[in-house]
Amino acid sequence: MIGISVANSKSLQLEATQEAYDRAIVKLNLLLIDDNTHEQAVRTKLFEVMDERNELGDYSTSDLHVMGKGIEKNIDDFLAGLNEQYVSG
Repeated sequence: MIGISVANSKSLQLEATQEAYDRAIVKLNLLLIDDNTHEQAVRTKLFEVMDERNELGDYSTSDLHVMGKGIEKNIDDFLAGLNEQYVSG
């Protein structure tokens, strides 16, 4: 019974983390559609995020939880950094 519960927990966490990565990927794609000012940097980040998403099955439930919580902040920080470069550059 415990084995089933642990497997189910990981499955649910994996799904939630994949959804967080999907939202981050959509956000980056929308930026590419709307503004190509930092196209190369955004594309590089997009491929990095997609590679991470494709490897999510290799992580533990606790790692997935941390990754899911951190990906959207990571993307927001990345985009804020681009805006700072654009303003100061």
